[in-house]
Amino acid sequence: MWKAENPLLSTLPLFFTQLGLIMFICHFLKLLLAPLHQPRIVAYTIGGIILGPSFILKTQFSRKYLFPVKSTLAIETMANLGLIYYMFLQGLEIDFKPILQARKKVWSIATAGILVPLPLGYLLHKTLTPNSHPLKATTYGPFFWGTTLATTNFSELALVLADAKLLHSDVGRTALSVSVINDLVSWVLLLMTVAIVSDGKLYTVLSTFTLIIFCVYGLRPVLPWMVCNTRFFNEKYDMDNQICFIMAGVLLFGFISDAFGSHSILGAFMFGAILPKGELKTVITEKVEDFVSKVLLPLFFLILGMRTHVDVVFHSASLLIVMSIVVLAFLAKFVVSSVAAIVNKMPVRDSLAFGLVMNAKGLFATIILNSGRDLHVLDHNTFSVMILAIVIMTAAVGPILALIYKSNGPSKQHTHRSIRSIQPNSEFRILICIHSTSNVSSVINLLEISNPTKQSPMFVFAVHLVELSGHASAMLIVHDTCSNIRNTAEITAKNQKHSSPSNQIVAAFEKLETESEEGSLSVETLTAVSSYTSMHEDICNLADDKSADLIIIPFHKQSTIDGGMDNGNSSFRGVNKNLLENASCSVAIFVDRGLTDPSNIKNDDGHGCCRCAMLFIGGPDDREALAYAWRMASNPSPNPNISLTVVRFIIGKDASVDSDLRPNNPNNDHDDHEDEDKNILEVIEENEKEKQLDDQYIERFVFNTRNQPSIRLINEVVNNVEETLKLICAMGNDYDLYIVGRGQTGSSPLTFGLSEWGDCPELGPLGDTLASSNIVARASILIVHQGGALVDELVHQHLSE
Repeated sequence: MWKAENPLLSTLPLFFTQLGLIMFICHFLKLLLAPLHQPRIVAYTIGGIILGPSFILKTQFSRKYLFPVKSTLAIETMANLGLIYYMFLQGLEIDFKPILQARKKVWSIATAGILVPLPLGYLLHKTLTPNSHPLKATTYGPFFWGTTLATTNFSELALVLADAKLLHSDVGRTALSVSVINDLVSWVLLLMTVAIVSDGKLYTVLSTFTLIIFCVYGLRPVLPWMVCNTRFFNEKYDMDNQICFIMAGVLLFGFISDAFGSHSILGAFMFGAILPKGELKTVITEKVEDFVSKVLLPLFFLILGMRTHVDVVFHSASLLIVMSIVVLAFLAKFVVSSVAAIVNKMPVRDSLAFGLVMNAKGLFATIILNSGRDLHVLDHNTFSVMILAIVIMTAAVGPILALIYKSNGPSKQHTHRSIRSIQPNSEFRILICIHSTSNVSSVINLLEISNPTKQSPMFVFAVHLVELSGHASAMLIVHDTCSNIRNTAEITAKNQKHSSPSNQIVAAFEKLETESEEGSLSVETLTAVSSYTSMHEDICNLADDKSADLIIIPFHKQSTIDGGMDNGNSSFRGVNKNLLENASCSVAIFVDRGLTDPSNIKNDDGHGCCRCAMLFIGGPDDREALAYAWRMASNPSPNPNISLTVVRFIIGKDASVDSDLRPNNPNNDHDDHEDEDKNILEVIEENEKEKQLDDQYIERFVFNTRNQPSIRLINEVVNNVEETLKLICAMGNDYDLYIVGRGQTGSSPLTFGLSEWGDCPELGPLGDTLASSNIVARASILIVHQGGALVDELVHQHLSE
């Protein structure tokens, strides 16, 4: 600049300008289109087209200063570098289990989704391309069109399903399995087509398949051993050095596959696919993904846009012809996938949604078209038409899918589940939510005293909840627990300072599973990344998918040194409230005040024992809380680590029931009084039914625990809320854990007015009072809400009959 020269004449400043321009436009469009449920591929492709010859590159200024011909080589080189590393990351994410374990249903749908679009793409290309085109274009061009229509991009599809909250539904699982099969078949078709078009032909095919076989059967079994044993060759074991070697290996495999006559991205993809999927994968993704996908990848779409000529399309063919091609291309995959899903007994609405998401094209589809353009079998016209078709087809998926499921969620109906609905000697499935590592210790202690046994085992789904930030969409990460991939205990102990919270949580729960009696406790660890406003939907969907009987989530406040509670996190509180309202299984909020390992608590006999009190007032929530306490103390044999005291509060004769139930009526209207009296009678009748259910459940509890000295029932007669609080205060800190039902505000004279004492009404009157006051300052509290209301409806019906 100081030499009075144009800085854009130099390669580096010019490249920085081009990179900054495409990054700004792509990410701005991504932000702009996000409310319309548009995936990244749509925003990036439109950004590239805007900067291409259809719009900005039309001007003389842009051709001379922004995108001169001499700069194309630098852009293409960096774009291909970003593409190689992006496909390596896609290989890291790919899971071959859906193919190896695919059911007949998945294979039949995937086969139909490939066989029909392939010939249709061939015919559509023939319709658009006159016979005057070169023989190479008319012969091989249709194969690229057909392969593009047959593919469904796995990564983009996962983002679309996650945005629609369908990732863990039957539609989502089937769609992802089918997309993996479609993508791999499309890979083979692309490889064969490129080999046939190029000069090598047979040699290219044979050498490329040799590379694939060597990666799968020669290198893949050795890599986990190399990853785990690197530290034995170097005492200063550092995973960063390992990642550097892997990044160099990506380029090496890309070079080898390119030298064999195939595309360089194939080697990078295969290298990522064979790498072990443990902690190494997580670290690589955290370090590389953002730079590759947000900085380098937009350059590929810039090249794509510079090759797309929208104006040429409409000059060479009418708008009607172009739109007809787009519509037919969309309908081909939609109709055949929907029909195949219906034939396989998927509900109609889910089948339509499935056919729709199968049209979600991604980066791989553009790679196929770009390869055809590089080989000169696709001209400006055929290339541009298909790029427009990809954008329109993919852009239509999100909004239509949101419209289909606007009124309610997936059509799969999940039965209401509760603790009391679990059959004796059957598995107890708990979904544990963790906000931070500070929740882990007490939650693990709670699980240990929950009495998992071989006769009645427990399956725990430990979910680390992470706020969505910096990711394209919500995601669910299932952590690998294979010991042959990584030694959790050693790595965590050595690198604990550098370990992420998710890894620490995974290590803690893996240790719990290892130290538990064999066959009594199984653990699956996951990380859910979502916004707080929709996090409860992900938890509910996951609970339904895993058939969880109970969700345990931490209280939004944490205890302080003086026994009180801090101000809490309002976002966590919002998640808890939404879960209580929407979960189809039971929900328990855990107020952690340092629940200690029972082995560290000594009773009079010198043995470790957790003292638990269950406060029973009445109602479905209290019965559910008692069911959990009962299971803790006796499942099916007595639990030596816990002593249980059930305190049942019985309404005395002097209790004023009617005055508590009658609302204030200052106008003293006669008709209003009649309505109030009618409502009171309905409430009294309902309370009588609830009392019958309470009596029956208490009788069953007493009968089954009559020979267990560690379990006792105390009946206390009280007349009002003051006497209730006086009894609880007398119990004080004699117990380590209090279990209470959430209950309903004002539904009992024994808790009437308690809502005025606390500030968290979502906990119920008694739970709010215990959590918000210092009555039990050193004891943890578990507030249980029954989500499976159908259990009591059946009992009500039986009593009415």
